[in-house]
Amino acid sequence: MDIDAKLTDVKGIGPKRADVLGRLGLLTVRDILFFAPKEHYDLRIAKHIDELVHGEYAIVRIEEIDKPRVAYPTVGGRRTPLVTVNVSDGTGRLRLSWFNQLYVRSSIPEFAHGFVHGRVDKSRGTVMVNASFCPAPPGMLPVYRLTKGIGQQSMRACVKSVMRELNGCYGETLPEELRMKHGLAQLGFAIENLHFPLSPEALALAKRRLSFENTLYFTVILEALREKRVSGSGLSFETSGAREAFLKLLPYSPTAGQLSVMEDIERDMASAVPMNRLIQGDVGSGKTMLAFYAMFIAAGGGCQAALMAPTAILAEQHYRKLNTLFGERAVLLTGSMKKAEQKQALSRIADGSASFIVGTHSLIEGGVEFNALGIVITDEQHRFGVRQRAVLGSKGRSPDVLIMSATPIPRTLSLILYGDLDVSRLQELPKGRKPVATRYVPPAKRGDMYRWIEREIKEKQVQAFVVCPMIEENEELEQACSAEAVYGELTSKLNVRTGLVHGKMKPDKREEVMAAFRDGLIDLLVSTTVIEVGVDIPNACIMAIEATERFGLAQLHQLRGRVGRSDKESFCFLLSESRADTVAERIKTLVSSNDGFEIAEKDLLTRGPGELLGQRQHGDSQFIESLAISDMETLSEARGAAMELISSNGAEERRFVRKVLKEYSGLLDNIAIN
Repeated sequence: MDIDAKLTDVKGIGPKRADVLGRLGLLTVRDILFFAPKEHYDLRIAKHIDELVHGEYAIVRIEEIDKPRVAYPTVGGRRTPLVTVNVSDGTGRLRLSWFNQLYVRSSIPEFAHGFVHGRVDKSRGTVMVNASFCPAPPGMLPVYRLTKGIGQQSMRACVKSVMRELNGCYGETLPEELRMKHGLAQLGFAIENLHFPLSPEALALAKRRLSFENTLYFTVILEALREKRVSGSGLSFETSGAREAFLKLLPYSPTAGQLSVMEDIERDMASAVPMNRLIQGDVGSGKTMLAFYAMFIAAGGGCQAALMAPTAILAEQHYRKLNTLFGERAVLLTGSMKKAEQKQALSRIADGSASFIVGTHSLIEGGVEFNALGIVITDEQHRFGVRQRAVLGSKGRSPDVLIMSATPIPRTLSLILYGDLDVSRLQELPKGRKPVATRYVPPAKRGDMYRWIEREIKEKQVQAFVVCPMIEENEELEQACSAEAVYGELTSKLNVRTGLVHGKMKPDKREEVMAAFRDGLIDLLVSTTVIEVGVDIPNACIMAIEATERFGLAQLHQLRGRVGRSDKESFCFLLSESRADTVAERIKTLVSSNDGFEIAEKDLLTRGPGELLGQRQHGDSQFIESLAISDMETLSEARGAAMELISSNGAEERRFVRKVLKEYSGLLDNIAIN
């Protein structure tokens, strides 16, 4: 079978299953082979029940088993079936439980034999949640990112079907000399052990091989992009006097870091080479002002400036500030606007009367025609797929490009990810900002914390966020608090004006709630991560984050950045029932530091680049996903190898570089402004 064959050509994967896999971006045999599991459960050796640890995924031997029981507790206002059965291995007893899964009764063995594996919950006795039975330890089980309509067992079966069809014929893509020089495993070994590793050591070899190869390709492509950009011709703007004129519009003085980046922007925009700059700045460091300055220069040169934000809330916030600075020359375009408002905005963009244009994904849709687009700015670049950014860039004649990101990425990783970009860093906060005091709150103190928040709101007239990891309750995630449940609880217990906002709300309703919070009509806002990016409410000085274990470290730092945006004392409380060492380490890191770059460096050393890249990068390209599964040493070595290949005059090396560029040339336009 050809590696680029459609998944429907694979025996065992029908049209319906292929449609579900397509929602994960898996369309071909190649896609599924390189779809890296997010983790593996090591189920090679059974554990004793008396040594099980809360939160771990484990396997135990069954030596005694009782008859299963079915109860119907009330969950979320409705009676929900709960199947339980008690088992023992001689060292202790373990209760297996399944919520809303009556069908599992048929899979529960009648007699004590074999093994069972699942997630351990010791918050109410020793319980194994959503357990699976098996005749023998299954080894190292892959755990994939999923979508609705497919479970882990089905995904594993699909991967195995693809491997069975290929029957070990994976070919080899790297020159043998290069592979041997860097001690890389063969491609077939790497693919098979990426999914179903023989051991942790085999998994490490597989990850190293695949990450090395993809970093090699990625670097070659980015260098080609850089050469293409430097040799291209773009717009050249007059920048003399621009800074003085712009600073007169501001009610505050810029920091030294902002002034330094303003120089970078001036130099780039004055050059005929198209600007391609990334501004990395910690939350609250003043990136938005720099974006406005670049827009000001473009407008002064008779061009339009487009700023694309990831959410309507943030786009509307930017628009209000632009409107204050530049009046009617600013225009907003979002999908939630009324048709008449959209039509008027589109007309002003097309005729050139709008110079400062801000919007969401609406800016890249077919009906938007710019009159003279001079600069494209994307806010929080990790929230946009590269194809989306490329489409916006294609709406002008080689426009300048400025990308802003508040996700701190250490220099070593930044060099690999953004090899085609010039990078500016902001590492100081505006004057008057106070660091956010961060505290861990154990479960027993949760009620006291909320009563303290209530007193602070009443006595100091401040506002507070409460962030939850999901919208609705989910029986499978017993530790995860939902926004709806917490909102209901706090509304009944606290005597403050409480609001709720989440991503499933209609845009106009969501904006209504945010406007009420912004205007001080809501004291405490319960939210999902919809408020994570860029929301600026200076009077919001307190944040409580429920179920901290459900968030990555970089995301927790982003969320914390929504408070501490004034000279008032600010607090962030981290709540978690998890006893896992990784969660404790995450909390300790946040409590001890407010410096996003320091946190990122520490995270890179302890957990590698995966935590920093996270799920946000999914869908950008096959390369990013592979980068996230490796270690920095491998990535750096691969980048060095790529630079050697590019600079080499050897016939074989040049032939390999040409092959890489030819094979992935279709990606060049897609990541043109990444």
